[in-house]
Amino acid sequence: MHGVIRWRWLWSVFGISLLLVSGCVSGEAAGLFANHSGSQIYLAEVQSYGESELKPDYQATLADKIADQLRQKGLSVSAALDVTNESGRHDAIGTAGDQAALSEIHMDAIIHGHTFDRGYAAPKLAHYADQTLGRAYFHDEARIENWQKSNVPYRLGSKCQAEAERIAAARGAQMLLFVNIRDVDVRLKHSIFASHTDKDTRGKKLMTQLDYYIWDARSGRVYEGTSEIKKTAQLVNFGLGQGGKGMDIDVLVNVVMDAQAKKLADDLMKQGLPALRGGAS
Repeated sequence: MHGVIRWRWLWSVFGISLLLVSGCVSGEAAGLFANHSGSQIYLAEVQSYGESELKPDYQATLADKIADQLRQKGLSVSAALDVTNESGRHDAIGTAGDQAALSEIHMDAIIHGHTFDRGYAAPKLAHYADQTLGRAYFHDEARIENWQKSNVPYRLGSKCQAEAERIAAARGAQMLLFVNIRDVDVRLKHSIFASHTDKDTRGKKLMTQLDYYIWDARSGRVYEGTSEIKKTAQLVNFGLGQGGKGMDIDVLVNVVMDAQAKKLADDLMKQGLPALRGGAS
């Protein structure tokens, strides 16, 4: 009798142990697999399509921070292995994989968006806009003014729409997210981290501008959001709190990136996702 009880006790302990172990593994696996398949959002590209480029290390770090902020909001996020997509950005012809397609989808979202200004576009983007929409499109000032006043979601061109559907399906993603860093200007004394280097370098300066484009597979539409950060005492003081009076430029850049990523994630949750959910067709 005691032997039977002992075996039952052992099997009970063994069963509980299996449940605990499987629970731990499942939790870890859920986190791991969420980064590779079945994601709500696929962070496809973080790049600079403005008139001045930015170093890839800033783009990659910002991409990590954006993904982390979105995960903190409860979203499942995966990212392209080469999220800055330098090859697709600079050498679309003959680029392997989906890099060229992702660059083109990003550009298509930009030129159809509400904030696009051809005069401040990178040569590749300006050429794509002329080729896709025609130069006459940008001379209709009344139409452009009305469109810029709006923020309604919109559709990509038919070719990019099909490519977006293919890429999202292949990655099990509900949405594709693209981030265009238009301008960065972070200065501390005579240290510069900027996409422009022809300005006065005295004192402190904080300014970043970016646009994000999130394409929704369900509605087939794009929401365009804008995030801009300018010098604030709060940011500078926070940087000083982290780096002290001897704070270097990298500390301040990191503070700005954290703020920018949080602002983008907040806007996406409050404006972007509701707009897309309400704009299904």
